Amino acid sequence: MENSSGLKIAVVGAGVAGIVAAHVLQRSHDITLYEKNDYIGGHTHTILIEDGVDAGTPVDTGFIVCNDKTYPNFLKFLDQLGVARQKSTMSFSYYDPSRNFFYGSLNADTFFIQRRSILNPSFWRMILGILSFNQGTPRLLHQGRLAGFTMGEYLKAHRYNRFFIEDYLLPITAAVWSAPDVKMLDFPMETFARFFENHGLFSIIRHPQWYTITGGSHTYVKAFLNGFRGRVLQGVPVRGIRREDNSVFIKADGLEEERYDRVVVACHADEAFEMLCDPSEEEAALLNVWTYSKNRTVLHTDTAVLPPEKKIWLSWNYLRLSDVTSGSPVVLTYNMNRLQSLTTRNTYCVTLNPHRTFEEGRIIRDMVYTHPRFSFDTIATQPRLREISGRRNTYYCGSYHGYGFHEDGVRSALNVAASFGMRL
Repeated sequence: MENSSGLKIAVVGAGVAGIVAAHVLQRSHDITLYEKNDYIGGHTHTILIEDGVDAGTPVDTGFIVCNDKTYPNFLKFLDQLGVARQKSTMSFSYYDPSRNFFYGSLNADTFFIQRRSILNPSFWRMILGILSFNQGTPRLLHQGRLAGFTMGEYLKAHRYNRFFIEDYLLPITAAVWSAPDVKMLDFPMETFARFFENHGLFSIIRHPQWYTITGGSHTYVKAFLNGFRGRVLQGVPVRGIRREDNSVFIKADGLEEERYDRVVVACHADEAFEMLCDPSEEEAALLNVWTYSKNRTVLHTDTAVLPPEKKIWLSWNYLRLSDVTSGSPVVLTYNMNRLQSLTTRNTYCVTLNPHRTFEEGRIIRDMVYTHPRFSFDTIATQPRLREISGRRNTYYCGSYHGYGFHEDGVRSALNVAASFGMRL
């Protein structure tokens, strides 16, 4: 544990992990926060509608929701900042245009919105698969019998039917991790099942309460910045991290190389590796194994991307456009009016990897977000990442230390803070 105070510390990356690390460490140390983007927040990226009937409305595009069960540290952080949250509803719709098949998860009416599904044997096979999966998988998890299986191997071994797999399980999991369906078949089954159980996704009724941040997720970023006593350098990509004896030297675009006592690397693992001028063999082995998927993300008002029945314009809306094995990116639309309880004239949508050209004037912002890909190799690095954190005056944090979500970034940042004898 670090015993010194008044250290000069660079925090590289101003997503939630870097923000929380900087927030806690500033109490005893001199912090400089580096961010490559022209805004602070990483996946916390709220867009203000600039004109029209809904001008001034804040719409989230990256981080959107949290819950009262699996986000304890993040909620504590919000409370510490005095940031309010409001209840949200989580629901899911599925639409396959090639079969004119769709359903929604909100209630029985949306589930059987196509009344012909009542007489469709394939639909009932999907339902039986859901019931079997939700009952059997948690039991095997607790018995320790999922270790070593990929999701695809598990589904094949237990002979789950393709209607359950292709019309329910893969769409939901691909939506959660923003990944192609076929990649989810390679996902470690034990990790997946633990995540599903923690989030109440094996249960039809026992779900956690979900929240969005009142006024948009940027509200917490603003609150952090208002109380931050350190230096913020945004729009300044870090190109090199060089370690010598008890010093760390940071080279960033447009700036002279600057010396620090410590560095907290709070960005994606692949970016962290590229920044290190002299990575150790262990750093290379633990960071270089990580890869990230890129997802084009568009904020827009073109509701043609939503299902044909307005009753199932739900929170998350999955669109099946290709065969499961194609490797095509997930096509998913978040209905922000439902998620953020927006009472706007327009319906605001955030679509990942849109498949079509939008109507002229409908696009508000076009972005790219990246998400970590999980495998047995990457998950094996997680306990070792914490072990090397602090060596050569270098600490690591980020959502890749967990499941890839906001709470994981916060938890990893608090582990870094604990190394300095500090806590939230």
